[in-house]
Amino acid sequence: MCGRVLIMKKRILAAFLSLTVVSSVLAGCSSSVASSSGSAADMKSAANVAASSKSSRGDKVTLTVWNEPDSNDDLNMYLQAKKATGITVDVTVIPESDYSSKLNQMISTGDSSADIYVVWENDLRNFAQSNGIIPLDDYLKKSSIKTDDFIGAVSKLSEGLGHTYGLPWCAATELLYYNRDMFKAANISLPTNDWSYANFLAAAKKLTQKGKVYGCTLPNTQTWWAGIGGAGDQIYDPSNGYMVIGDGAVSFVTDCYNMVKAGVMPAPSSDTADLFAAGKAAMSWQGSWTIGTYADKLNFDWDIATLPVNKVKYNTLHTGFYTINSKSKNKDAAFKVIEYLMGEEGQTINSKSSGNPSAIKSIADEGAWKVDGAKTIKNWNAVTDSLAAGTFGYVCLPSGVTNNAVSEFNAALQGQKTPKKAVEKASQYAKETIGY
Repeated sequence: MCGRVLIMKKRILAAFLSLTVVSSVLAGCSSSVASSSGSAADMKSAANVAASSKSSRGDKVTLTVWNEPDSNDDLNMYLQAKKATGITVDVTVIPESDYSSKLNQMISTGDSSADIYVVWENDLRNFAQSNGIIPLDDYLKKSSIKTDDFIGAVSKLSEGLGHTYGLPWCAATELLYYNRDMFKAANISLPTNDWSYANFLAAAKKLTQKGKVYGCTLPNTQTWWAGIGGAGDQIYDPSNGYMVIGDGAVSFVTDCYNMVKAGVMPAPSSDTADLFAAGKAAMSWQGSWTIGTYADKLNFDWDIATLPVNKVKYNTLHTGFYTINSKSKNKDAAFKVIEYLMGEEGQTINSKSSGNPSAIKSIADEGAWKVDGAKTIKNWNAVTDSLAAGTFGYVCLPSGVTNNAVSEFNAALQGQKTPKKAVEKASQYAKETIGY
């Protein structure tokens, strides 16, 4: 996923790609295995999956992913997929650092060893255009996967593709983390899911204790783009794959520069210490996957909210997509496995294992992704609210392009160039790399 993050990549997590799902065919998923309390529709859906899988008993498919399956059998969705479909799922784990390059190599050489690729957002378009993965439209027409229940961003990702090539295995987003103890001590109203960017800037300044506590941590690879998108830039154009930044990026980089200069944010450095977790920063913009990392490990009262609203309410969605290798010799069995993984049982297991919500609204609303250990969180609605407002942005761009841009932004914060020059350099590199 270009600048991938995560629990998705930590345990999952990761980073929705730009171009994956056709609006006409994507938007929902029903239960593939009905529970004892399921509705008649759920029971029918489960029966359809069971019936369609009978002929596949004894089949085997191979799936590539970057994270190890859960060690708890009950939370190992691939093992549970075998129990539900009769199809063995062999999981090939490729290290996250090599994942994208390895899949690109496999696609370019016509490797048929994998049937299902879990593809990052920034690779989906290329794999589709090079015929490395197949359209799923015909399968979806006869599938228990519905098309009316995905979060809104999913139906907007088909521009330029024309077909549905991938299905999102989960949905992670970006959030504001804040130290409730510090807010109360400073007598500042707690952030809400509609907190304004102006209030954020004012609070960050007031919460700063020179030499002891920063008002907010520095943006990281993911949240630089959330700030730029919130300032009004499109960031990613799904119709052509271009990076689109300008005035919004200049504005946000300038704000960060001013905060660094005033001591409200730390200056860029090689120090990777988590200042928020250490109690040395009152706020931090981070991915939703960090909830599981913090859980009950922080020694202060903390909570979450959606990112502050600047010109627009903006945050990036992160995921991976289930796709079928065009060279696979087991395409039908591969889709049956995907159908289970996208059903209620498969999605619920994934949520409990990874801490990431489903991209299917009705399943996400059930809350299986809420981390049990995070007892201080009162505003769980921040996650679903962020998902509803999320979009696929920088994650759809080549990682080299976005990483270079972040380096330029950090250089501006260090006073090595103006924010405007940093944005111009980042844009020029993107044009040369992507080719436009």
